[in-house]
Amino acid sequence: MTSSVALCTYNGETYIAEQLDSILSQTSPVSEVIICDDGSTDGTLEVLSRYVKQYPEIIKVYQNPENLGYVGNFEKAMSLCSGDIVLLCDQDDRWYNNKIKAVTEIFKNHKNINVICHNIRLFGEFLKSSEAIVYWQMESFDPENFTKPGDILKRLLYQGNVFPGMSMAIRNVFLKTHLPLKRVNSVIIHDYELLLLAADQSSLWVEKNILGEYRIHPKQNIGYKAFSEFNASEVKTISREDLFKVFQRYPFVKKVVSELNLNINLNAGYVEYCHHTYKDYLKKLPLPDRLVNQIKMKYYFHIFDYLK
Repeated sequence: MTSSVALCTYNGETYIAEQLDSILSQTSPVSEVIICDDGSTDGTLEVLSRYVKQYPEIIKVYQNPENLGYVGNFEKAMSLCSGDIVLLCDQDDRWYNNKIKAVTEIFKNHKNINVICHNIRLFGEFLKSSEAIVYWQMESFDPENFTKPGDILKRLLYQGNVFPGMSMAIRNVFLKTHLPLKRVNSVIIHDYELLLLAADQSSLWVEKNILGEYRIHPKQNIGYKAFSEFNASEVKTISREDLFKVFQRYPFVKKVVSELNLNINLNAGYVEYCHHTYKDYLKKLPLPDRLVNQIKMKYYFHIFDYLK
């Protein structure tokens, strides 16, 4: 199977060489690297030109005439990929040298799988934790807890994405079927949309092995503060604010289900999830506070109105 890397750059001169080196040192060589630059004003293009000269048959660089933004740039890069497998890639991370080999074998052996997401490790000088941190640990995600049909889809839709794009590999036939992206809203970006669609079709593979490293630094697009300040020893409990966010997410869930044509039963499932979360919240309160909160939630805050 041939493999394409969809790599997007924007002012990434600091780390792009390290990322490219990790891609080019794979035990199973990559077929092509499609790079779309979204108007870099630093030395990114100079770095890329050196790699193009060295690997002219593999690396292709496209400069956008106007800024497309993060999602638009990835959509363009993905559309230009010709390999059987498309691997999404950010400009500032690192791949383990067995990544392409590992995902290719999964696709070969499982014809029904359209998207693979692998485990990743966090790294970077801005991490406060002295311990090695695995991304799924931050999200309190353990694939062993999601074994029933539809479990992963509910986790992704109800609680948010746990698979960064840089950990994704996509079967190109599936990808091209879903381009252009529907862009339901600003939350459902390119990787999240494709994940939901694959999970809805039971064609998402969760690979437990760590196949890459996710760099934490202040200029990254998503999640720097949460990642850099993460403390694995903290015990998370649901607050009243968290509970409200769960109930307030219901219109979002309904819209995504409708716009992406997902299983309609997910709407009723989310209502059940809200009630379950509500009960868990109350259980952790002392009995007097529990009774007062029940009254406040129902008659003062009207929390159940969000589910209408």
